[in-house]
Amino acid sequence: MPTILYKDDHNISPDDVMKVAVYASHAGRRCYDVFAEDGSRSRSDVLSRRVQAVSNSLDYGNEPYFHPETTKKVLDLHTMVSGMCFDRFDERGHMGKSMDLLKMAQDVDDVLDKLVIYHLLPEEFEEAEADWAHEGQFFPKDETSGDDTDTRRGV
Repeated sequence: MPTILYKDDHNISPDDVMKVAVYASHAGRRCYDVFAEDGSRSRSDVLSRRVQAVSNSLDYGNEPYFHPETTKKVLDLHTMVSGMCFDRFDERGHMGKSMDLLKMAQDVDDVLDKLVIYHLLPEEFEEAEADWAHEGQFFPKDETSGDDTDTRRGV
């Protein structure tokens, strides 16, 4: 499990706060994490509480600041929604994540990059590198350089 360090000096804009607010709102209105055999779905109390906690802790001022507690709440919600929460369903029981949700999740990742630093133990780093090497084989390659074209990596 990586160690998460919260940055004291970060450059958060009101637009960053809105990205997190829109994500939380979407998760609270459109995402579900409890599924029954009959095909019905609902939101767990945990998901609802995490959405509410994030919404209540956001600073909408001209020079917003994310306290470490707020950042932790955003991380907790983001982890939950990235896991077994879905906002897209079809009549055959398929569940998925909409492109809107995936875009919002990427926006929140970008905001979190301004707020936290992840430290991995050497063995965790090796495992992450191995996972990335495996996953990287599925990304399209740049024909000129041979590098993958995934912009999320940024390393």
